[in-house]
Formats: sequence, structure tokens, C-alpha cells
Amino acid sequence: MITFLLLTLVTTALLMLMARFGRMTVRQDISPNATAALTGGFVLLVMLGWWYVTHGARIEDRMLAPLILPSPAEVLMAFPRLHFEQALVYSVLVSFVRVTVGFTLAALLAVTLGVCMAAFTPLAAFFKPLALASAYVPIIVFIPLTLAWWGTTETQKIGFLFIACFVALLPLVVKAIDDVSAAYLDVAMTKGATQWQLVRYVLVPVAMADIWDHLRGVYGVGWGWIILAEVVNAQKGLGYLISVSERRGNTAAMFAVVIVIVAIAVLCDKLWRRSGMWLFPYRGKG
Repeated sequence: MITFLLLTLVTTALLMLMARFGRMTVRQDISPNATAALTGGFVLLVMLGWWYVTHGARIEDRMLAPLILPSPAEVLMAFPRLHFEQALVYSVLVSFVRVTVGFTLAALLAVTLGVCMAAFTPLAAFFKPLALASAYVPIIVFIPLTLAWWGTTETQKIGFLFIACFVALLPLVVKAIDDVSAAYLDVAMTKGATQWQLVRYVLVPVAMADIWDHLRGVYGVGWGWIILAEVVNAQKGLGYLISVSERRGNTAAMFAVVIVIVAIAVLCDKLWRRSGMWLFPYRGKG
């Protein structure tokens, strides 16, 4: 506990010093090249630190044992074995289908319900307990619940991802609709728009760019929940590979799978971002 406290204090002090003596201004604009250089610098520092604490031909020569933190080279060497012996690519496809199906079902329901709740006050009051439960119930609780409902079947895994994505997305959709200025509604009503026309042609189009950003974020987070979804009797998938590697004490393989999950999530986020820029060009860079 004291170590974590000291680490937090030192990190906070370093950040303040960097901001103070780095001549930084609030919300300053920096060039794309500067952004790339700073991002690359952080990655380089992390990689150098990782190499430093794990280098050494023998375990005794290392600051951290391979069971705690494998070296970058050991993680790289874990990829061929994962691919040829444990069907890494097939596991990626299985997890991708699970995340995408669960997210799609959740998005259909959460967007529809969220729009209706934000547009019509009686529906918001009726579904208020559901919104409160979504805000305060921990996601981990749904693991034993979905196991009790659907057992260790494929339905359980997709069902858990559906619930997790729905819980995260619903309040975001409601807020996006709530944030639409009343001025848009007033103008449409003076033109004789009906209640459903207000929803279809005013609320949803104006809020759609924000809803798209929320969809992008929740889909990315869904890749973090895939490990929980596949933690019990999965037999296949990236979460299953992590579980098998943990039981075998193969920490390098665990790190390799985590890197794959992060890479997929980042790639999907880039695709969502590009799609958003194409669909909503007036928003500029997202």
C-alpha cells in the first residue's frame, strides 16, 4: 500500500513539473508530427523500461522474474506457438463474432429504448429503475447470473456481452438525446411537425453523431469484457487462451493475447472513427 501511495505521489509530482516547466498552455494546438513524436516517445520509454527490468540471460540476473513479467522477446516468441499450437487466428475470429453479435443486439435495443426514454417523459419514468440498475450494478455480477440462466453455452457468452454493452450504452444514448437543444424542436413544431416527426427528423439526426461516438466507445470496451465472457468453459476464443496460459504459468502467452486484444480494439476504433468522419463530415476530426 505504501509503495502504491509513493508511486502515485511521484507520478503526480512529475506530471505537474512537466506541465509547469514544459511551457504548456491549456488546450494548446500541436502539429500531427509533434503528436506522433510524443506518442512514439512514450511507447519508446515503456519499451526501454520493460527491457531493462526483464533483461538477463538467467532469472537471477533479472529485476523481475519471467513469471511476473516476461521480456519483450519472450512475448514475441509466444506468438508462433499460439498460432500453430492453439489456433490463435481462429480464436480471434470466434471472439470477434461474440463481441460483434452481443454488441449489435445491445445497440439495437439501447438506441431504440434510449431515444424513446429521452423523447417521452412517461417512458423515462417507467424505465427509470432499469436505468438506475444499469448505472450501479457491477458488470461482474452478470457472470454468475448468465451462467445460471444459460449455463456454459454460447448463448451465455453472447448474452453477457449483450447485457454489458446495453448497460453501458443506454445512459449514453439518453444523454445524447437530452443534449439536443430545444430550439430545434421549437422550429420544427412551428412548421407543424408531429411528435414522431420530431423524433425521426429532429432528435435522432441531431444526436446521431454523438450516439455514433458512444457506439464506438462501447464496442471498444466490449473487447475488454471478452475475457470475462470467455472465462468459464469457453473451449475457444481469446479469453480461453488467456485462461489456459494462466493455468500453465505461461505469462508470455498471456501478454501476447492481451496485445492481440488491444490491437484489435484499436483497429476497430480507427475504423469506427473513419466511418464517423465519412457519415458526419461536419464534425471534423473525431
